[in-house]
Order: sequence, then C-alpha cells, then structure tokens
Amino acid sequence: MDRSNRVSAFLMLWLLICVGASPLTMVVHTSSKVGLPAVLPCTVAYQLETAHTPHIQWQTIRDSVFERMGEELFQGEAYIDRADVPEEMLMRGNCSLFLRDVRFSDAGTYESYLVVGESSIKKRVFIQSVQLAVIDHKTIKSMKPGEELILDLYTHQAEQVIFQNNDDDTSWSVLWERGAGISKKDYPKERDDKLIFRSVTASSAGTYKVLDSQGLALSTMKVAVTEPVLVKETNTLQRHSALGKATMSMPPLSLITLFLSFHVMFFK
Repeated sequence: MDRSNRVSAFLMLWLLICVGASPLTMVVHTSSKVGLPAVLPCTVAYQLETAHTPHIQWQTIRDSVFERMGEELFQGEAYIDRADVPEEMLMRGNCSLFLRDVRFSDAGTYESYLVVGESSIKKRVFIQSVQLAVIDHKTIKSMKPGEELILDLYTHQAEQVIFQNNDDDTSWSVLWERGAGISKKDYPKERDDKLIFRSVTASSAGTYKVLDSQGLALSTMKVAVTEPVLVKETNTLQRHSALGKATMSMPPLSLITLFLSFHVMFFK
C-alpha cells in the first residue's frame, strides 16, 4: 500500500470514529408548521487539512433530498428551490439541512451522510437521522362588527378557504379559491399571502379552514364576533338593577300593618 492510500485509509478511519461514534447518530426530533422554514440539525467533525471539499448527502427512505460538494449541488425533484446546506456553514462542520415552505409531504425521517475517499474509492459515512413532524396552524380570534378579518394563507400551497357558521355544524361553504378571479363586493381581497374580509358581521362568526390541493387543512381559525354593549342600554340595565334592589329592601305590607297594630295596642 503506497503512502497516498495509507493516508486516505487513515482519514476514512478517523471520520468513522468521529462521526459514527458521535451521540448525534441518535434520532433527532424536530418540527415545523406547514409553510414555514425548517432546520434539520447536523454536525460533522470535518477539520482535516486536505484539499478535498466536504461532500454531504441528505435523503429520506424513498428519495434523494440534497447533495453538496463545494459549489456543486443537487436538489431532489420534490425539493427544488426549497433545500440547501450552505457551503460556508458546511466548511465549518455544520451540515444542517434548511427546508423552505415546508409541506405535509415533507414529514418523515431524513438521514445525512458524509462522502469520503478518492473518486475511485468512495464511501458514505452515516452521520445521523432526523425525524421531521409537520403540523398545521390553529388560531382563535375575537372581533367586533365592522372590523377587518385578516386570514393568513401562510404559503402558496393554499388553494381554497372554506367556512362553517357557528349555527351550522354540518355544511361548509367555499369563500375563496386560488385563481378564481372573482370580483364580487363581498369576495375577500388577496394581499401578501393574506385574505382580507371587510366589515365582519355576526354571521361571520364560525370556523375558517385554509386547504391545500389535497384537501388537507393548512390552518384553522375560529372567529367570534361580539356585539358591543351600548351606553344607553348599560344605563337602563343599571337603573333596573337599582330599582330591583330598592324593591327587595322594602318590608312587605303585611309586616308594616302588623307592626302598626301592635304599636296601637301597646300604647292604648
């Protein structure tokens, strides 16, 4: 075995010890809400004095996700323009995978590998597994009549918004569809991945769901619309309450009559 092969074998063994024996080989759990970014953590001890640039691979059980070797990179079909391991971070040993606009289909187990060795003799060194959970958004809003309801779509994955009134727990109505091009007066306005519903009323109270192309709920918002109590009505209620207290504090007529009769008989 010549000197270059011995050096390569030594470096490969060193990487196996530093990476394979690391506690990071345990499954790491992380989560993200759909439509937001996610970071799948990864660290590798790549501090060798070598001309070779780090070569990192990320994959799921079924698909290749991302691969980088210096400036060269590959993104899986389902992750185009959404996955990256920044080169400058990788050179410092941070091999974390950054995902943008997370989808429900991204949920699952990811594995990271470091590719080592010469071009003719390459070996993949397992680093760790990361379990990604993707969850939907849930919010509750309390509003007054006449206010604007702002519904966040969160992502371009949003295709439809449906609504269920509080008085009807069976049927859903479609309030918005992407690309529908409807210009009705009461149709919500779309701005910056948000829908604007103008001047809500009591009938606006209920449940709003943002759905993706598969019919899965990206978000659920429960809205309550509270009618304000007028000052005049408040004063009337207070007067009625005061009169009620005064009436309750007066003694019954029969007691007054009995008291007067007793008083006359005693002093007669």
